[in-house]
Amino acid sequence: MPMNRAFVKKWLPAETLPIFGIVGIAVGGAGYYLYRLSQGPEVVWDRHGDWRPWDKIKHDQNQKLITVNPEFWEKRRQTVKENQRAVDAI
Repeated sequence: MPMNRAFVKKWLPAETLPIFGIVGIAVGGAGYYLYRLSQGPEVVWDRHGDWRPWDKIKHDQNQKLITVNPEFWEKRRQTVKENQRAVDAI
């Protein structure tokens, strides 16, 4: 019991309790914030799949949900086909 009191007196004086409390709350808040960030839709936790899925996208493939300029993508498809034919002819 006397050793316990000495430890508490040396390492946990009354003046340090607010500091430990504030730091504890800050660490808890930062951990919660990082947890929330890790659960967002743009974060993917897939260790077994392809870690570079953007390499599978073709040059003429549109990945957006709404296409503002569909004529551009049609021209892009035609250009890619023409270039592919030119490469195959060589």
